[in-house]
Amino acid sequence: MELFGKYDVVVVGAGVTGIVASIQAARKGVKTLLVEGSGVLGGLVTGGRLTKPTGLVNGGVFKELIDRAAKYKGADDQIRSSYWGTYTGVFDAEVMQRVIIEAVEESGVEVLLHAQVTDILREGNQLKGIHIQTKSGVKLILASVVIDASGDGDVAELAGAEFMLGRQQDGLTQPITSYFRVLNVDIPAVAKDFKENEDDMWELVVPEKEGATNEDYAMVFFATGLTNRIERAKKEGFEWIIPKNHMTFKGGLIPGELSINVTRFHGNGLDERTLSHAEIEIKKQAYSAFDFLKKYVKGFENSIFLEVAPKLGIRETRRIVGEYILTENDIRSEARFEDAIGLINSPIDVHEPGGEKAIMENVGKGYGIPFRCLIPKHVDGLLVAGRCISVDEIAFGSTRNVPACAATGEAAAIAAAYAVQNNVLPREVPVTEVQRELSIKNIPLGSKQDSYNHI
Repeated sequence: MELFGKYDVVVVGAGVTGIVASIQAARKGVKTLLVEGSGVLGGLVTGGRLTKPTGLVNGGVFKELIDRAAKYKGADDQIRSSYWGTYTGVFDAEVMQRVIIEAVEESGVEVLLHAQVTDILREGNQLKGIHIQTKSGVKLILASVVIDASGDGDVAELAGAEFMLGRQQDGLTQPITSYFRVLNVDIPAVAKDFKENEDDMWELVVPEKEGATNEDYAMVFFATGLTNRIERAKKEGFEWIIPKNHMTFKGGLIPGELSINVTRFHGNGLDERTLSHAEIEIKKQAYSAFDFLKKYVKGFENSIFLEVAPKLGIRETRRIVGEYILTENDIRSEARFEDAIGLINSPIDVHEPGGEKAIMENVGKGYGIPFRCLIPKHVDGLLVAGRCISVDEIAFGSTRNVPACAATGEAAAIAAAYAVQNNVLPREVPVTEVQRELSIKNIPLGSKQDSYNHI
């Protein structure tokens, strides 16, 4: 087998987690490779049009990217409030793609796109490398430390790590989705419609100084609701083919642009047939939702369907069993940990597996994520970060969101670089060293000792 290269740190997955991890690792002076199966840098925050972090992005690389996008007039860098807590404002997906490319190149990360991990190389319990399938064949990549930021825990599973999948009683996972975007919407008219029907709205965010033009609402407008209206439309014979009882709207950078979250496909995101069916059915659902909006919501009369996000939104697959499993009780009790590496205030955001409903529950001042959640049991040379960290099914409703993904990517990178530079295994890295690096960046840890006890 041909050797592609030998690296200090290999990051698998170029979603927000992998982007943050690879940039941070390279900045620490270790030779870093970022491997991605698709041709997209940024994953759901770019190709998935997931442009509103659900919670605060508390410093670190991703906050730098948001601030950088704001300088291009492509992000709202203000802290906004929701009924479930505070969050860092929305950004434009293409502007975010631009600043990601800039930051990745400046840091010195080597990027390999269109490369699928197919196997691993290990000696005893220690991961030594990965096999990849590329257009030119199967290659071997050697690594001192691998960070699994794949979202699905692909590397960890190949390495033999134990994992959890879905909810305990039946194994069902949160549904697959994709945003779709609409142009030429009269957003002031939409806002007026929603205000006149406030009993049918869960949330409505408008600018402090509301105006009469679409420009006033760009990057700020946000709304969720329409459950009653959807039910009325169905009773009137409208062909609503979506197993979801509400819709969410986000104002984009282009005046009159709305990104809409409503599509829902139930199934296992690790199954090839499910993924294929989801790609098609979600597009059909988006067209159905667009027809509904044109007929039942004022302001959409002259709207234009632009696109379904090109990258499918997989909410839930594997959760690796780590040295600690973060629990629902930890989340709800605002737990603090000696080895915490990030304070997270993202709500418990669970889309009902197999059903139509969803919940968004406040977690108060936030909770800490223990470093142990990034260390898979019985596998060395590997750290997991992002969606696949070690949490139970309800805690996952919070940790699957962008702020936690970015935070765990940051911490994993610092730990991986330390392990390489000090010739120790990732599980042997003193967490105090990771915490020290994070504290220098003024990142609240969620530990028992730090001074950041609130958000």
